[in-house]
Amino acid sequence: MAGNSLVLPIVLWGRKAPTHCISAVLLTDDGATIVTGCHDGQICLWDLSVELQINPRALLFGHTASITCLSKACASSDKQYIVSASESGEMCLWDVSDGRCIEFTKLACTHTGIQFYQFSVGNQREGRLLCHGHYPEILVVDATSLEVLYSLVSKISPDWISSMSIIRS
Repeated sequence: MAGNSLVLPIVLWGRKAPTHCISAVLLTDDGATIVTGCHDGQICLWDLSVELQINPRALLFGHTASITCLSKACASSDKQYIVSASESGEMCLWDVSDGRCIEFTKLACTHTGIQFYQFSVGNQREGRLLCHGHYPEILVVDATSLEVLYSLVSKISPDWISSMSIIRS
């Protein structure tokens, strides 16, 4: 069928999910999904029940190297997006509801931490990803396009940051 770009991710496994060495973990805001990244580049979505039972839901493929960090990428209640980064500089934006990779980019740096920040401009809400890692700056990335908007750099002290956290008043 020409013009049809519908792609459905399908993952099959037995009663147990495949084992993988977890390198990053994220719990979604609703507390219903655990996201794990592993050293072989795969991401697994796990359903967490009210009784704290963990069941594998999907295995996502999009990275060629070890996952270094995971972060939420949207604060909307109707959309659940996460972003993943790998040792090779790859970043993927995922839709948690169906496992689709919405956006992909590759940078020349390795992120070890990503913090999501949402703010309002008029009546629109925008999201940014504040990224740090094995490079001497903080990259500010658009949360939907994964485009680097600008960077925060210290000309005085190149190793000025090793981690960060966002605190809202």
